Amino acid sequence: DAGGTMSIAPASMRGPPSPPRALARRRSSFIRAELSGSYRFATVVGLGLLIACYDRASLTWSSVQLARQISPFLPQAFERAEAWCWREWASANASALVGEGRAGASQSAVLEFTPEQFERADPPLDRPWIARGLLLNTPLHRKWTIEWLSQSPGRGDLVVDYFSDARLALIVPDTVAPLRDVLALIAAGGPQKLGTEMVFRAEREAVADLAALGLTAKLGAHYFTPAMLGTVLTMPLFSARGFAGETTRTDLHCEPIANAVMQLQGDKLWTFLAPEHSHLVMPQVSPDGRAYFYSRLEHSAPQFRTLPRQTVVSRAGDVIFVPTWTWHRVDYQPDVMSVSVSLFHFNPVTFVRNHPLYAALLLPNLIKEALGLKAQ
Repeated sequence: DAGGTMSIAPASMRGPPSPPRALARRRSSFIRAELSGSYRFATVVGLGLLIACYDRASLTWSSVQLARQISPFLPQAFERAEAWCWREWASANASALVGEGRAGASQSAVLEFTPEQFERADPPLDRPWIARGLLLNTPLHRKWTIEWLSQSPGRGDLVVDYFSDARLALIVPDTVAPLRDVLALIAAGGPQKLGTEMVFRAEREAVADLAALGLTAKLGAHYFTPAMLGTVLTMPLFSARGFAGETTRTDLHCEPIANAVMQLQGDKLWTFLAPEHSHLVMPQVSPDGRAYFYSRLEHSAPQFRTLPRQTVVSRAGDVIFVPTWTWHRVDYQPDVMSVSVSLFHFNPVTFVRNHPLYAALLLPNLIKEALGLKAQ
């Protein structure tokens, strides 16, 4: 055997035949060894394919995002590595535009439905769309008014978190007041911004009003029940108004959840960017430990104009759909008070399918939110 050959003993030197159980044990042992080796081989191949699928910049950036979720204090070397990744991606995009003879990316229209078209349609879950006037003349639209929200005694007495001045670059709300008072301040022209899910946590029976729209059936009716509130479904109420010059806004970001936004009053300007262009917006994991990515690219930067984006204005009665991991920015319109309710819902299929890398990278912060360690 030392020489690499194998000899077979003559029949006279062989022992008695092995009993069936011993043979079975040996076969089982052999199969387990083979499977174990196969698993190891598959693991090595899988890791090799993962590394091969992503360039050096993507792997470096991914490592930095994981490190950010583990420790809020990173050495300067990590910051420099992240900035290097952004420059590499921007340079590659600029070269591609020059090679194609283009100065920038053209904007495409958001898919639109009339209420009649929406009733017959099977709307996509991987691209934005807007259903014009879907809420108009429905019981929900007639019921969910500012007066209903401000009712006192009742839901108007709920003490909620809000932004005292939405024109400032605040990440989380900085003060509290009764819901009716916050809505009154915004209606009177104030710079406040409201974003709270506590209203519908207290009004669980109102979730039943959604069924009459035909909307939830197309998105997955099992997500939109009172029992799901606070688990895979949240229904935050948003309200603010825009100001000339420096408008109230929600900056460019993407999330591991899908969102169907019901515009109850006023209008908002939406800007969308598909998940495949994530690397072009200087992405970074949430600075406050929550489960989302935000863009470090300024809206006014020349690089922003080169991005293949979509824009659309949602008006009272519209429903706009934001797919999982789709980048979006929201601008409130000057001198217009907007009131909307979002149907944030977690769809495990689109969570993985729409951006597998982001789904894997954000697991540490998702665990923090699931354990209640980071939430807003």
